[in-house]
Amino acid sequence: MTDANLRMATFAEVYRAHVVRVYAYCLSQVRNPADAEEIAAEVFASAFAAYDRVRPNSDGVQAWLIRIAHNAVIDHLRRTRRHSVVGLFSAGGFHELASDVDVERETLAREELRFVVARMRRLKQRDRLMVGLRVAADLSYAEIGALLDISEHAATMGVHRALQRLRRLCGEK
Repeated sequence: MTDANLRMATFAEVYRAHVVRVYAYCLSQVRNPADAEEIAAEVFASAFAAYDRVRPNSDGVQAWLIRIAHNAVIDHLRRTRRHSVVGLFSAGGFHELASDVDVERETLAREELRFVVARMRRLKQRDRLMVGLRVAADLSYAEIGALLDISEHAATMGVHRALQRLRRLCGEK
């Protein structure tokens, strides 16, 4: 196998391992699934171009990809002059989409998701960002802190408060 083929194979593993979370994060930050797909594609194109130069370790690759995604989302919002951000998550887990899901259960989950998305639109952008990074992108508090240049404690508190506000908007105590 040539070096180029080995590089592509290694990056393909990175792609497969992280594409769902990168897409979920992008979708949590923009309103349109097509926009989220386009941004996620840009993220992986940029990551592929920089992969050999950056050489992120396996523990840091997700945070590195989300940082690229965060910057791509900001660029997208600037380009489109859209400032509304939508977050998506469900209590059952956003990332695990089973092919054998019960149709009735899936319909109910989608209705709940629409309800939560509608409430998230009422959150301030910072709160939507915190929820998106923690829930959709599944970043740790330390990773969120590093991405936003705040302490891990500040990230923990920010996410906690954003989720509390979202719960209140959803009618939970």
